[in-house]
Amino acid sequence: MEDNLVSLRESHQQSTTSWRKNPHRLLTVEVVIFLYITGILLEIPVIQQYLYYKAKQELKINETKGNDTVCNPYYKNSSEYSTDEMVQKRASRYILLVNIALTVPAMLTACFLGTWSDEKGRKGPMIVTSIGSSLASLTFLLAIYWNLPIYVFMIASSLSGLGGYYPTMVLAILAYVADTSQPDSRAMRLGILEAIAFVCGTVVYFSSGVWIKNYGYESVYLVILTVHLLNLVYVVIFLPESLPPELKKNNAVFSVSSVKNIVLVYFKKRPGRWVLFMLLICTVLVFLASFVIQTLLVLYGKRAPLCWESSIIGYFLGTWLFSKAIGAVVGISLCSRLGISNFGAIQLGVFFLMGNLLMIGLSRTTLEMFLSNVLAFFTGVPQPCIRAEMSRLVNKEEQGALFAILASLESLCNFSSQLIFNPLYTWTVTELTGEFVAGITFFINAGLLLIPVVLIGVVQYHRPGKRKEFSPLVDDENPVS
Repeated sequence: MEDNLVSLRESHQQSTTSWRKNPHRLLTVEVVIFLYITGILLEIPVIQQYLYYKAKQELKINETKGNDTVCNPYYKNSSEYSTDEMVQKRASRYILLVNIALTVPAMLTACFLGTWSDEKGRKGPMIVTSIGSSLASLTFLLAIYWNLPIYVFMIASSLSGLGGYYPTMVLAILAYVADTSQPDSRAMRLGILEAIAFVCGTVVYFSSGVWIKNYGYESVYLVILTVHLLNLVYVVIFLPESLPPELKKNNAVFSVSSVKNIVLVYFKKRPGRWVLFMLLICTVLVFLASFVIQTLLVLYGKRAPLCWESSIIGYFLGTWLFSKAIGAVVGISLCSRLGISNFGAIQLGVFFLMGNLLMIGLSRTTLEMFLSNVLAFFTGVPQPCIRAEMSRLVNKEEQGALFAILASLESLCNFSSQLIFNPLYTWTVTELTGEFVAGITFFINAGLLLIPVVLIGVVQYHRPGKRKEFSPLVDDENPVS
């Protein structure tokens, strides 16, 4: 009887403290990705629009009410054309400088913090990233309020980059999921996180333009700063650590061993190492094909025959991301129920992405463009499945290093998409003639997606048949217990 009372008392004590200390509870990093992704996605269109406004201000050009001048057949011979050219060149230069100040330090920091998360825990990189983003948001807010020069915006971006920015937060979240989930359910968990990010993007694209117009840039940055501070408080106080204590080491954050560990993830001799490289190539090509839509949509939508206003561009991107969000969860769940492997799900999603790109490139009306979002439904499936399969191939103490490379590649692909496809698109529409020349860049990316389809087919045909031949991610028991 006394033993029963003691066990009941212990279970009651565990239940009262389980929520804050249990990394297997219902909501953990889902809250983190919702808050953080909302903050940075809201920041992207705001800072771009402000830099365009700043370029006009510096060139002493008054705002015009016309939005459709680019569709005017006499536009290139008008004074408005040369004025817009000057504004776009200066604004593009500002955006490029701010992106470089953000992307380069972010990728370097992610490499160090990725391996550090394998040695000290996942919360540390999340805290560092939240602090960096909060300081950057505060600096942006002050720079906008006092109309400070462009180098202040670069300093703000570098603060966020030195904190790790998106690559570090993503790698820490993905490693956290790898710590707390079984391999068979990991793709679904990662798909849910991907869907949350897409839903955040949907809300941002639908609301940011109207918000800026009615309340100004400062009010938006106050919200961004608040979101990052809330995220910091949640991670510090309410998020439990997922890395088992026995895996923690007392190593320095910035050391040669950190870079060495990342290199070893991909070059260490292990069963299925070649599969790791194949999946890495696939993820780069899928990233580039996905980012080209966001990169070129403003230019593609503004020109004839679409002649879209900014609000319609926002509605399209919001609808596109919402379709990906629902499709990521539904697609992975459906493939699981039908017995389709993660590799088959990757191929299915890539085929839908190819169709999405082709239909966008061929669309001549607004209705056709929005109908192309139907084909975007399963385009959110490949990345969670690729990450889940890659995480199976490495040991549990290598998850942070693995996802550090993936997160850095995502940022690099986003940045490279602007450097590669913007000039290519400009060349096609100015130097070539034809009804569908503006869609050539989309067609090229759709063709490149044949490579991951073939590579995944090779992996399926030649990979070892038994899962145990790969290095396991976690043991059968609870990885945190």
